[in-house]
Amino acid sequence: MKTVTCNLIRKIEKNNKKKNVSLEVEGISQGQWSTFLLELNLMKKAWKPYGVDVKLKAHSINKIIEKGTSVNNGIDTSKRRTL
Repeated sequence: MKTVTCNLIRKIEKNNKKKNVSLEVEGISQGQWSTFLLELNLMKKAWKPYGVDVKLKAHSINKIIEKGTSVNNGIDTSKRRTL
């Protein structure tokens, strides 16, 4: 079983309202787990302009997000070689 915890914080001038959500996911492959965390990260980014600060906690989440959101990694993907 894999667990991810989301802390939802709405920034209001008078007070901060914090809500916690804990998701326990069973029967998920490693690839599905990575995709699931990347989708949660997309939702986090989408809600940020509305004043909602989401903090995600899961095992190796930073590594998964870093690899899943990187572009090209400096690797030449073209099949042609220039002379």
